Amino acid sequence: MHPFFPFGILLLFLSTVSTQQQPPTTTNSRRGGGHGQRGGHHRGNPGKLFGYVRSNNPQDFNNHTKLAEEFLHAHNWVRNEYKLPPFAWDEKLASFARGYLMQRYNDCKMVHSTADYGENLFWGRKRHWTPSDAVYFWYREKRWYDFNTRKCASPPKMCDHFTQIVWRDSTRVGCALQHCFNTSAGMLVACEYDPPGNYVNENPLEMHI
Repeated sequence: MHPFFPFGILLLFLSTVSTQQQPPTTTNSRRGGGHGQRGGHHRGNPGKLFGYVRSNNPQDFNNHTKLAEEFLHAHNWVRNEYKLPPFAWDEKLASFARGYLMQRYNDCKMVHSTADYGENLFWGRKRHWTPSDAVYFWYREKRWYDFNTRKCASPPKMCDHFTQIVWRDSTRVGCALQHCFNTSAGMLVACEYDPPGNYVNENPLEMHI
């Protein structure tokens, strides 16, 4: 985990991994496996890194417009770092993410949907995690990815969430954040991407479509 997260909050992530060669066919994509990392109660300040100032109003967690704004800002900050076109917010993808997370409302399990989208998932045991936090953790996977070899460092390192965010062919994103029924179960974040990325042996920064 990251050195500035010294205490014990468990964070789990999943991302999509496509096993087919290009041209991409989403019906042949395969969902990636589960991953775990340990972090602390101190989250740092990803919003400051991304240049996003959020209010302290707890009701923002229920405000779809505010959440969309923060999710999109964080994603496009990362894409701008790699000189990539910005994502467009897609309400259809966001609606799907909200609906899927409601299916996980009772069990709060890190299980992928069966949709043909790219999908990044985030879980936090506490309920204070923000859209910027989720995107920041995915973005931090960049340190494990080698653009020259197009490979990630050996497990348990992971890169698939990062490469999905910077996948040039993905043009639309929609996300949701859900507090789970049991307060001790924490919260989930889901982001859906279309077209999906993460095709094996392809450079995420190049255009393939």
